[in-house]
Amino acid sequence: MAMLYQMQVTSLDVNDKLDSKLEMLIDQFEKEVAPLDRWARVSVIATSAGVVASVVLPLLLLSPAVALYATIGGILASIGLTRIPILYSNYKKHEISRTKYRPVTGVCMCDLYQYRTHLHKMESAKTTGERIRHSKLASYYKQQMGL
Repeated sequence: MAMLYQMQVTSLDVNDKLDSKLEMLIDQFEKEVAPLDRWARVSVIATSAGVVASVVLPLLLLSPAVALYATIGGILASIGLTRIPILYSNYKKHEISRTKYRPVTGVCMCDLYQYRTHLHKMESAKTTGERIRHSKLASYYKQQMGL
């Protein structure tokens, strides 16, 4: 059965190559949305720091009865407030993709980027399980794009 999957993976690997124009467009899209990705990364780090601070600070500064409510409120506020930049960056990425790249490529650049990423990971995978996983993800994004 593993041999059957290996044959599928290698056939997907051989048949599904992106042409150089699409590769160039994906690279250009990556550079264009890099600042948005940085904001999202900072927001993820801020979420962790906010949750830790929300747990530790109320326990040190407040009475036990109030600390519980402050901790729960702080955790919810940390998660909610740091989620806003992530949602905004995703919205802006899709807006850039929709207005600038979709008329040229006909597909969402986010899906095309994920497709390319999984094709590259599938090529460099060391185990059969990794190749199968990235093959399935690549075929999922290929289906999402309608190719």
